[in-house]
Amino acid sequence: MKLRNGAGALLATGALLFFASCDNGPGAKTTTSSSGAGGGAADFSTVDTEGRPFKLSSHLGKDVILLNFCATWCEPCVAEFPHLRKLYADNKGKGFLILAISVDGPETVANIPAFAKRNQLNFPVVTDEDSRIASLYNPKKSAPLSVLIDRQGKIVSIREGYNPGDEEFLAQDIAKVLDGASASK
Repeated sequence: MKLRNGAGALLATGALLFFASCDNGPGAKTTTSSSGAGGGAADFSTVDTEGRPFKLSSHLGKDVILLNFCATWCEPCVAEFPHLRKLYADNKGKGFLILAISVDGPETVANIPAFAKRNQLNFPVVTDEDSRIASLYNPKKSAPLSVLIDRQGKIVSIREGYNPGDEEFLAQDIAKVLDGASASK
């Protein structure tokens, strides 16, 4: 009897862990991860939705950068966009850049330009169709996932998922980094 109850508890725990790790399902949680935080930002090159080249190293050392991994199929991403648009508008004059990185694959990559326009994204949107950028910053291909990089090129925080109210925590992180608080850590 104990074995059966123990096995049932193990299965229930496994199911709970499985569903908790799904980034886009109901009840997805926003977390700040320490994996990758504190390390240096890896450079990458890609193109934006208008075909212009983008190289991260052109902004490292100059701007505070928020890499926002998103996808056309991601409802929490769409819910987060109005807050990201406001954060960008409020802070771009202070040396702040948001870069949306679409993790859409070959079957939906053609939808990205219209998706960016429909969601009125006022910051650059790039594609990562071959997952090269995701392999550096987002190997689970979570969406949304935000990676905040300070002016020294150090990863300050990583936030996975989005729930209403999370934008306040992100805004606080950005304000601290823009004010130079991360340089003293």
